Amino acid sequence: MDQLFEQLLNMSITGSYVIVFIIVARLFLRKVPKIFSYALWSVVLIRLLCPFSIESIFSFIPSEVQNSPLNKLYTQMPQIQNVINTSEQAVNNISPVLIPSTPAAPSGIIPSNPSDAWINIGQYIWLIGIGLLLIYSIVATVRLSRDLRAATPLFENIYEHNGISTPFVFGFLKPRIYLPNGLSDHEKAYLIKHEQVHIHRCDHIIKLLAFVVLCIHWFNPVVWLAFYLMSDDMEQSCDESVIRQMGSGIKKEYSTSLLSLSTGRRFMGGSPLAFGESNTKGRIKNILNYKKPAFWVVLVAILVVAALWCRTHK
Repeated sequence: MDQLFEQLLNMSITGSYVIVFIIVARLFLRKVPKIFSYALWSVVLIRLLCPFSIESIFSFIPSEVQNSPLNKLYTQMPQIQNVINTSEQAVNNISPVLIPSTPAAPSGIIPSNPSDAWINIGQYIWLIGIGLLLIYSIVATVRLSRDLRAATPLFENIYEHNGISTPFVFGFLKPRIYLPNGLSDHEKAYLIKHEQVHIHRCDHIIKLLAFVVLCIHWFNPVVWLAFYLMSDDMEQSCDESVIRQMGSGIKKEYSTSLLSLSTGRRFMGGSPLAFGESNTKGRIKNILNYKKPAFWVVLVAILVVAALWCRTHK
């Protein structure tokens, strides 16, 4: 268990460097479609889940960072037994001197490393944190599932519910789209399209996987920031997909609908199987400023993301 926790800390430290690097990279990709920024977060998922990494001379992460100081903690500790043996030999070679006798330590007992106690305490706190997050998410999911039983089916996997104020996707194997009552036909069209893009790209599965990673690394504030930014890129990339498919003429109505529905975006209550709108202000700004990129811009963005992915992955 101790080795597992230490390995987890090493992964979290290395993942933090990758997260910071991707946050900087997002600044240079802010003028290109958000799907490219969204794709970069896959590197973080791999880093935070994979217990080993492939070192490369092309990597942006130096080997001394990948070999976390936690791994060096014990290799750099002085060998207490050797010191004791050496001391005994030195004392034997010195002329006898009257020294007040002191109680001897029990045979075979070596003073323990103080850091061991902190690691033991830390791993129990880590397990308690995971347990609390899982319990909270399970309770929220069960409660939401119970509340959605009163939803009215419209067609296929699309339902309407009077008790919600924002559209969202709920489910894993068979995800459903839930819409609030009172939407116009135009609003339903692009809001349904937005949620369908989520399902088509398996965002509901990716979001659940990201939540699992967040539960494992809950003690790392940088991971929480990455989870928020990844969710933001996910939503904005879906908005851009809707505009590409339905035309730029819906920008104004789409933004107005997001603004009017933003007050209910926390309805899901922490369930990892349900997610909807977030960062309404940023999404509206991105929608109004979005323009279909030129072919060469997309090509350059693909090459840049591929290069960044390879250099941070190895």
